[in-house]
Amino acid sequence: MKVTVELSLYPLREKYTAVIIGFIKSLKEYQAIQVHTTAMSTYVTGEYDAVMQSLQVELKKIYEVVPDSATVIKIIPKDLNVEDGFLRF
Repeated sequence: MKVTVELSLYPLREKYTAVIIGFIKSLKEYQAIQVHTTAMSTYVTGEYDAVMQSLQVELKKIYEVVPDSATVIKIIPKDLNVEDGFLRF
């Protein structure tokens, strides 16, 4: 099953930018998923198991270093083609 996950990571500390950028770069290392970043959030698409496994591994790394973090996650069980931009109706 294809899945699209929208997530926003909020490390609750000063100099948070490096933590967020490092997290996104780590996700981009996974060949089985696609990562698209906007100014407000990051979209991860791919097969459900590959997406969830990558998020499990990379979020755990963040939480071990910055335990005072919040993550907002939306999961949609289909490919939304976020790389094409906004949906048109």
